[in-house]
Amino acid sequence: MKKLNSICAVVSLLIGFSAIAQQPGGAPPANRRGGSMPGLVAPKEIKPIDNSTSIVLDNLSTENKQLAELPKDSGLELVKDIVYHQSKDLNGSPMAMKMDLIKFTDGKKRPCVVFITGGGFMFAPKASSFYNRSQIAAGGFVVASVEYHVIDNGIYSDAVKDVKDAIRYLRANADKYGIDADHMAVWGESAGGYLTAMVGTTNGVKDFEEGENLEQSSKVQAAIDVFGLSDLTKIGADYDEAAEKAHFTVESPDGQYIHGKNSGLTSLDKPEVVAKSNPVNYVDKNDPPFLLIHGMSDALVSPSQTLLLHTALLKAGVPSTRYALSGANHGGPQFSDPKVIKIMIDFLQKNLK
Repeated sequence: MKKLNSICAVVSLLIGFSAIAQQPGGAPPANRRGGSMPGLVAPKEIKPIDNSTSIVLDNLSTENKQLAELPKDSGLELVKDIVYHQSKDLNGSPMAMKMDLIKFTDGKKRPCVVFITGGGFMFAPKASSFYNRSQIAAGGFVVASVEYHVIDNGIYSDAVKDVKDAIRYLRANADKYGIDADHMAVWGESAGGYLTAMVGTTNGVKDFEEGENLEQSSKVQAAIDVFGLSDLTKIGADYDEAAEKAHFTVESPDGQYIHGKNSGLTSLDKPEVVAKSNPVNYVDKNDPPFLLIHGMSDALVSPSQTLLLHTALLKAGVPSTRYALSGANHGGPQFSDPKVIKIMIDFLQKNLK
C-alpha cells in the first residue's frame, strides 16, 4: 500500500480544478459549479497496480510551466471563441459551443489535434493547459480546444456528441484553418481523457452523431488519453473503502454525468445505461492507436482506469502504449516535462503524418 501523507495535498488538487479556469486566455466559465468535487472523499491510500505492460517514467520535472501568450516569432496565432455548434441545455435554452484554435500563419495544411479539457464533469474551460497546447502546436499540429456539455447542462452523451461535432466542423472548415482533414486526433486530460476514450472507441457509432456538418466524418486517426476514466463504476477501485464507495452516492458527479443532474441515480444504477457510458465497452479492432499517460500517485482517478483501457485495446489488437509517471498525482508539472511532451509529439507524428 502506498500511504498518502497528506489529505491536504489532495484537497488542494480538488480546489485546483477551479484554478484551471483561471489559465491565460479565459475567465471561469459560467457553467462551473464551484471549486471542489462534491460527494467525494480524499483517499488515504492508493493500492499499487501492475505496470508490467506500461512504461514507467522517473525523475520528471516538478517545475510548473505557464505561458501567457504565443511567442511572436512562433508562426502561430490563437483564434478564440469560434462557435462550432449551436446546442441546447437541459431546459432547451440555446447554447453556443465554442473552441479556441492555435493555427499556423503560413497557410500550409497540417494535421489537427482536438484537445478536451478536464473539469470534473462540472466545467469545461477551453483556455486550460495553454502551455501544453502550445508545445503540441509547435510540434507541427493545428490544436483546437473545445467546450462541451457538463453536469449543469447535459450528460456524458451530449459531450461525446459535442466533440464529434467539433471534429466535423474542423473538417468542414479545413481550408479556412489550414487543416489536413485526413489526419485528426483527440487528446484530453481527466474528464477530457474520458471523452477522448469515448470518441476514440466510438468511431462510426451512429448514436453519437448529431448536429451540424453530418456529411463530414468524425473519425479520428489517433487518441491521447491523459489520466482519463475508462469505466465509471471503478473510478475509486485503487483507493481505500471510504474513498471508493463515495463514488457510488447520488452526490458524486459520476452518476450525475451518466443519468442527469437531478436523476437521483448513481453509477451503479441502471447497469444497461451505465454500460453505454464506459469506453472499455466500445473497444474493437478498428479503434485508432492510443497513447495513455497516468500518474502513479493519482488521488482523483485510480491509475488502473487507463490500465483497463490499455489492456482492452491490446487484447483487441489495437496499438496502445501506456506511460506511468512516478510521483505524479492528478495533473501537475510532470505532465509538462519535455520528455512527456516529446512522447506525445512523436506519437502524433507517427500516426498523423
